[in-house]
Amino acid sequence: MMPHPKMRGAGFSHGSMSIEAAIRGEGVALGRSALVAEDLIAGRLVALFPRTKMEVEWGYDLVYRMGNQDHPKVRALRNWIADEVRDFTAANFSD
Repeated sequence: MMPHPKMRGAGFSHGSMSIEAAIRGEGVALGRSALVAEDLIAGRLVALFPRTKMEVEWGYDLVYRMGNQDHPKVRALRNWIADEVRDFTAANFSD
């Protein structure tokens, strides 16, 4: 597990609000593909894992403001999520 300070940031009651915050550069957001598609096409957001898709009934994309891909916090979150998905996949889908 990645160590993290116990801080409370902004909280949003609607997914669209977190997406707007990501567009403003206030962090990353986990959002439904259908809600972020136009922003991804327009370049307002960038998918952290553009080649990785899970076939689920309700899909999400982790997005961030264009140009922030090398920000240490974005990189740390991206690496942590990738590790968690890899661990989950290995534990649940290995033969």
